[in-house]
Amino acid sequence: MAAAAGNYKRILDLLEKWPIDKSKVGRDLGEFLRFYINKAYKENRFESNFKYWDKQYLSLQKLVNNYHKNKYKRSLSSSATGLTAQQCNIALSNQFLEELGKEEKSVFRKLFSLKPDKDQN
Repeated sequence: MAAAAGNYKRILDLLEKWPIDKSKVGRDLGEFLRFYINKAYKENRFESNFKYWDKQYLSLQKLVNNYHKNKYKRSLSSSATGLTAQQCNIALSNQFLEELGKEEKSVFRKLFSLKPDKDQN
């Protein structure tokens, strides 16, 4: 049990370095990982498979420390969309997606409110 608690604490300490993005509540990866880790600990899944949790820790460590971002430096600051990382972050926020959803609904309402002519077919 002590080893399981140690693994659990080690992963939680690592996740503390990864802040939760308040603009993506309910969809944030850091939030999901915390929930998943806590649930696994409560269900005693840390005791049965130490190798699995060691692999998970190493993978999370790479994510938290931006291992791949630092290893493979980019020459451009934009993405395939032409947006910067900050612009992508804004575009993926709950507030922006909510506004986009409202706009889509109005487009669909306009589209479905158009009645086809009887002469067309």
